[in-house]
Amino acid sequence: MKILKYQKITDKYTTYTINDDVENRITELCTIDGDTYISVPDDFVFSDQPKQIKIVPITMTDDLRKQIEEKSPHIQLIKQRVREKIKDKYSIEDEIKIIRNKINGTKTEEYTEYNKYVEDCIQEGNTQKAKLIITT
Repeated sequence: MKILKYQKITDKYTTYTINDDVENRITELCTIDGDTYISVPDDFVFSDQPKQIKIVPITMTDDLRKQIEEKSPHIQLIKQRVREKIKDKYSIEDEIKIIRNKINGTKTEEYTEYNKYVEDCIQEGNTQKAKLIITT
């Protein structure tokens, strides 16, 4: 995936945005300081766009990645799904109990199972985020 940006332009009659393709391969991630960030596959070729729109490649920085992750409803939804998947198996009380037992040196097998499940959920979320945004 590659991340690009553009500014939506509004005149007296119209708001100009990028023309989405038929296959919906463009994902609008968020808008930061007037720039709209989009995620497209590496091999994506844009169709004709309104002349008012200038699509610009970006250089991903840690700060920009953090801002996009904080503002993107797509990324927030992935994070929510990860939390819900963990919550479906472990209540917050169960998590605290398991961690407390680990700290006290008891029931380490239970902690190992819990930790593996949580790490698997997080990895699944990271894989989904990687489909939208460059994560390295």
